[in-house]
Amino acid sequence: MTIKFYMENPYLKELEANVIEKRYANNKYYIKLDRTIFYPHLSGGQPGDKGTINGLEVLEAYEDGNDIVHVLENGINCDRVNISIDWENRLDLMQQHTGQHLLSAVFYKLFNGETIGFNISKEYVYVDITIPSLSEEDAQKVEMLANKVIYSNFSIKSYFVNENQLKKLPIRKKPKVHSNIRIVEIDNFDFCPCGGTHLSHTGELGIIKIRKWEKYKGNIRVEFVCGARALNDYTWKNIYIKEISSLISAKDKDVLNRVHKLYEDKENLEKENRILRDRLLKLKGDSFFEDSKLNNDIKLPD
Repeated sequence: MTIKFYMENPYLKELEANVIEKRYANNKYYIKLDRTIFYPHLSGGQPGDKGTINGLEVLEAYEDGNDIVHVLENGINCDRVNISIDWENRLDLMQQHTGQHLLSAVFYKLFNGETIGFNISKEYVYVDITIPSLSEEDAQKVEMLANKVIYSNFSIKSYFVNENQLKKLPIRKKPKVHSNIRIVEIDNFDFCPCGGTHLSHTGELGIIKIRKWEKYKGNIRVEFVCGARALNDYTWKNIYIKEISSLISAKDKDVLNRVHKLYEDKENLEKENRILRDRLLKLKGDSFFEDSKLNNDIKLPD
């Protein structure tokens, strides 16, 4: 069985481990270690870690029973290795996954909306919430409470419980397993069964920003970003707003009203152009009819 150090210490970036099994198939090497810090891909819905073993890129890590298999393009000739993860990638995934827990908890507390699905992509994260609709005002309420929890810097901890202990906890959703149940707790604010990697304090999230939402299969799909992704999202939008405001000679806070006015003017001009085109076509038609009539009235001499 592989000892999964990421479950107890997700901040560990490097580790030495022993190779317990090597296998070559499909032009790749499949390595099992006695211990690892590599989170397996899509275990519990979370993308896997990136990193290296003895400086060689790990293409993927996945679960095989109680073991973690590391897939490499090149082989390893020693039995003791140094493993290292891409910390920026790990931190990003921790921010997004912890942010998902927090946002889901807030939707549950404010609107009794349960999370029935989530996805962490390369750019954005979404959650599917069992509510029929979401207004702009309600979305702002969710953002406000979630970010208050972030600024309060609540502690986050994980621990294993049995089914009897589980009954005493106000869990937000039921676990999918009946043993080795791992709970991720946001300081008495949220209790959720989860096997993912998470931050130790909500303050490390930085900020949660809801980008948009839409109806999806009778529920609401909410797209959002956390931490560094939220900063990147703000950065490119700020650049766009500055360039647009410069282009249309308007202050940044007046851009929307100015664009609405420009769009309204465009619609009016197009309407006027249609009217003028119709009149022009009618005039051309009348002129052609008059010319044809005149030609028919002229008789050529014998």
